[in-house]
Amino acid sequence: MPACERTYIVREGDTLERIARRLDTGVAELLAANPGLEPERLMPGMQLCVPGAALCPLGAFPYLVEEGDTFAALAERFGSSVAALQRANPQLAPEDLRPGDVLCILTPEAEPFSCPEGNLYVIREGDTLWQIAQAFGLSVAEIRAENPQLDPEDLQPDTLICLPLAPVPVSIVVNLAARTLTLLRQGLVLREYPVAVGKPETPTPTGEFRVINKQLEPGGPFGTRWLGLSVPGYGIHGTNAPSSIGTAASNGCIRMQNADVEQLFNLTPLDTPVRILP
Repeated sequence: MPACERTYIVREGDTLERIARRLDTGVAELLAANPGLEPERLMPGMQLCVPGAALCPLGAFPYLVEEGDTFAALAERFGSSVAALQRANPQLAPEDLRPGDVLCILTPEAEPFSCPEGNLYVIREGDTLWQIAQAFGLSVAEIRAENPQLDPEDLQPDTLICLPLAPVPVSIVVNLAARTLTLLRQGLVLREYPVAVGKPETPTPTGEFRVINKQLEPGGPFGTRWLGLSVPGYGIHGTNAPSSIGTAASNGCIRMQNADVEQLFNLTPLDTPVRILP
């Protein structure tokens, strides 16, 4: 069976065609990822393996649709437009939006920046290309090749650069009971942060996942950074409610102080393994 990069819980009224459309995949791909699945026997609560990673375009972040959400209401809430949401979500019909759908929210003020792999890094005060290269197992030449416009002698804080993909040097462990997120490098603790986790009615999923996308300044309840996980609609992000950190307060995501998630964002490349413990 192929590696399961994301999962989907079947809901009442679902068909494979509907699920494929909502998750931007195909029926044949779903059948290949779930050997033995009989489409006519889909049952609510059944867990399906969904091929491919749920990615939003640069300048957008994933949002898990809730009861009562509409394209118009979400556009107003996030300072976007219905037309922009439709461009970012061609697989979803505005009149058929349902709780549990994953919607890409496109923010019109997002800085235009081209990073083919999506492996973003924000220059910090005191950074050098050599230090960045050492941290991510890269060479200075590889970083310069990805960022030809960059002047290594004049690195400005808050400049956004692309990093090539390389063997991942770190891993993340989230302990839901302790409400902590630990970043490890080669098995040794590098950082530990307090987090907020899912409420009892909207629990944080447990298991083995990966970081599949990174987004700057998602804004609103997502704070200043987003790290999307390989389970649709869930991620590690900042917050506009810092007093909630250390509690069970989220809709299932892992919520951090903005200063902490900004640090984590720069230390965490794409494909970083994330293990979430009960």
